[in-house]
Amino acid sequence: MPYMPARVIKPKRKGFRGKEPFLKTGEMIHWESFLERNFIRLADFDIQVEEIFYQPVCIHYLLNGKKHKYFPDFKLILKDGRVFIIEVKSLRFKNYPSNVIKYEVGRKFCETQRWHYEVFTEEEINPGYLQTNLSLLRHLGTQDVSDKIMDHVLEQLKQKTEIYLFKLRESCEEINEESFYKAVYQLIYLQEISTDLVNVKLSDDSVLRYSVEGERSSCS
Repeated sequence: MPYMPARVIKPKRKGFRGKEPFLKTGEMIHWESFLERNFIRLADFDIQVEEIFYQPVCIHYLLNGKKHKYFPDFKLILKDGRVFIIEVKSLRFKNYPSNVIKYEVGRKFCETQRWHYEVFTEEEINPGYLQTNLSLLRHLGTQDVSDKIMDHVLEQLKQKTEIYLFKLRESCEEINEESFYKAVYQLIYLQEISTDLVNVKLSDDSVLRYSVEGERSSCS
């Protein structure tokens, strides 16, 4: 049965709206700001997140005797079964009194469902070069490349504690350049290779390491 959001996102004359592919499921996820779009990319990169839903619930509440509705932005389903309701809010609007009330409403609603509630701002979604790097990885790191090539790249990396990307390229000279970079970017996106995606723009000078479980990304 097709997913039905609690609120339909309609076109608007001002601001930005769009859809972003959630690569894990192939679903197109609606967003109403670039910050929301970037959160979708962050959630897709998080190995703990299995599914994401936009405008997932309508929460009714009373304020000063008046009825109100609150539509949180996203719902995440994690591999371990935990459920998170996410509000994405620009840092400059985070502490507005009307928003703070919504956060409390959201937390209380999640408590009744045994879910979790979190507010994400630019600080968590857009640190440093993270979104620039994720944009590159989502483009080049999702293209077809053979398992044989990826296994070879990974085996070369395993022989080193850490290595510059250009040095890893030298050790894989039998692989053509296009296939090599596709493999490396895909392994980074799959988090089998770890590198600093926040403080450093991804390049031939990036330092690569073979990933261990504790190093892998989580936004929850």
